[in-house]
Amino acid sequence: MKPITLNSQTILGALSLERKGEFIKPWRILYKERDFFTPNLLNGQAEVPAGVRIIFETSSQKIKVEFALSPVEIEFDMVIENELEKTFIVEAGVSSFTLGGLSRENKKVEIYLSQQEQVSLKNVYIDEQAEWNLHSSTRKRWLSYGSSITQCHAAESPSQTWPAITAKELELDSICLGFSGQCQFEPMVARTIRDTSVDFISLCAGINMYGWNCYNHRTFQASIIGFIKIIREKQPSVPIILSSPIFGTFREETPNLVGFTLIEMRKQVKEIVDIFNENGDEHIFYVNGLDILDADSENLLPDGLHPNAEGYKMMGYRFADVFKLLFDEF
Repeated sequence: MKPITLNSQTILGALSLERKGEFIKPWRILYKERDFFTPNLLNGQAEVPAGVRIIFETSSQKIKVEFALSPVEIEFDMVIENELEKTFIVEAGVSSFTLGGLSRENKKVEIYLSQQEQVSLKNVYIDEQAEWNLHSSTRKRWLSYGSSITQCHAAESPSQTWPAITAKELELDSICLGFSGQCQFEPMVARTIRDTSVDFISLCAGINMYGWNCYNHRTFQASIIGFIKIIREKQPSVPIILSSPIFGTFREETPNLVGFTLIEMRKQVKEIVDIFNENGDEHIFYVNGLDILDADSENLLPDGLHPNAEGYKMMGYRFADVFKLLFDEF
């Protein structure tokens, strides 16, 4: 078998690629600036390739993927012509998997990396006699920023997270900046989004701020406004969807240590959008998280916070519906 080329043209969804010896590690921040993401590199979540996929076209009947050994089990999805062909659950200590039995026709191949664990890629191989090409796309780019509910650890597999489902429904190229426990609207993340050229941006505000008690009534709106203002420095008219938390069981009416409830957070998130609209920004839109997943779907929150696989699928389709309502092109 022979390798294809792995670079920024074949690895999508990453913001930077770190080359270490024979391996390529996708990052969801600019890894050369990682020291500025204190205190702990977003708790290591920036190194987890949620939403990152290898994409190319090939006539090969067999595809082999090699990567660095991992001490834990890792999942990958092989998607052929936009349809999930197979999910590979690779045991700890195993460094490759192979998909065979594919057609001889030229086809688009997408290999989704784990949304749960770090992955360092080595090679992707195709049949010796087969051809491969870059996949040319005119799809618009969408960046989603959020918490573990956007990283989607409990999704059925890497290509079945809610951002991946929304992107498939709307034919978008997605960048997922869902960082488990780390959606705190830090300035360094705002700068990262500001400097990433995209056509749509979605920001989910509130649930990690509630959980970590890190913003109070004095600082909550100010921090989110500043975050958006940083993005607007270079992307003044890119549509931004600012969404509030999905249903959060007891968190709806139970104040956290700084006196916030999710009910109050939703009110303040909506006020932020109103402030921007009233000051001339017509390209920012509010989405109530309860329109994505509400109390009627509490059975889809097994821990009272995170959706299960079915819940993430529901979120993906509902968020696609929101896009269609807001924007004429869908």
